[in-house]
Amino acid sequence: MSLSKLFKICDSSKTALIATTAIVTSLASASHYVAQCQDEEERNFGQTLKHHRNQLEHYRNEWNWQNAGSRLPTVSWPTNIPDDVNFGALAYDFKFCVQKTNHEVPSKYCQDLQFRIANYMLLQQDIEIKKKGLVLIQELSESNHADGMCAYATCLNDGRAGLDINPDAAVSWWKHACVQHDHIQSCYEIGVAYYTGEGLPEDEAHAVEYFRRAADCGHAGAAYMLGDCLLDGVGVNRDRGEALEWLVISAELGHRGARSRVLAVLEIEEGKSYGKFTDASRQTLVGNEIKRKNSFGTGKERDGVEHQYSERPATLERRFTIGGGARNPAVLLRRKSIVDESRHDQ
Repeated sequence: MSLSKLFKICDSSKTALIATTAIVTSLASASHYVAQCQDEEERNFGQTLKHHRNQLEHYRNEWNWQNAGSRLPTVSWPTNIPDDVNFGALAYDFKFCVQKTNHEVPSKYCQDLQFRIANYMLLQQDIEIKKKGLVLIQELSESNHADGMCAYATCLNDGRAGLDINPDAAVSWWKHACVQHDHIQSCYEIGVAYYTGEGLPEDEAHAVEYFRRAADCGHAGAAYMLGDCLLDGVGVNRDRGEALEWLVISAELGHRGARSRVLAVLEIEEGKSYGKFTDASRQTLVGNEIKRKNSFGTGKERDGVEHQYSERPATLERRFTIGGGARNPAVLLRRKSIVDESRHDQ
């Protein structure tokens, strides 16, 4: 072998060694950065936990179910559906709205009245009454009424009043209401669609974006979902401190499930029995609890479907993508359960 060839081989080996060293150094730096992030997340969570534990007595008093003032409305959207007693008076008023000529633009009062009446009709058992309610809702949606668009989208998504289930069309209406009207419930529904992958391609980061948008406007269910995503690191870096803050906000807005989870992490004592309730908050019955226990800690398995919580300290990877994310039927079922908590515990 000539001396020049030998030098070339040596140069190639040296280059490869330098490249390998650079990769190892880069990996070491990345590991150090991840460790720093974990340490910072741990510190922030400790400080947040300490702050809210100082408020524990206030939360107990404010959220106690025996306190009538703490019992905020528990129904999901919409919240202004009339009861049987008030429906007759609203229907009488609505007659004067429909008597207007086709050339007159319906007043906001008439549209809002139509919305309430339509939702009442959609809840009736008689399918023909449901269909009449659907016609009223569709009219509102086509008149650019934001609540009407959201309600019509919900009918399409759920297949109400004889409609075929159509998540794609539902998302189209929700997006229009959210983007054009900043409709809070519609923004929340878009987040759910991204979260479950129904009507939209699954996108956890976009789900968090829309949950945050609705939560910033005071939507209790969206605040609950945002807290849950932050807790798990779904679509966002895991941040238990911020997760706790959003669950507290959701609780303050009246969400019983959030109240239960916050009080559980602040006050629960291992081995203590709370009877038929999951904790001293008396907000959630044991039979309704999705077995999540105190998932604010490190290394706790949340259930038998997704094992994202192992016995090692939590890292910043996206946990719900394990097992195919929402494409996994078991994971999708679990996500729908969490969404159901956010809707019906308000």
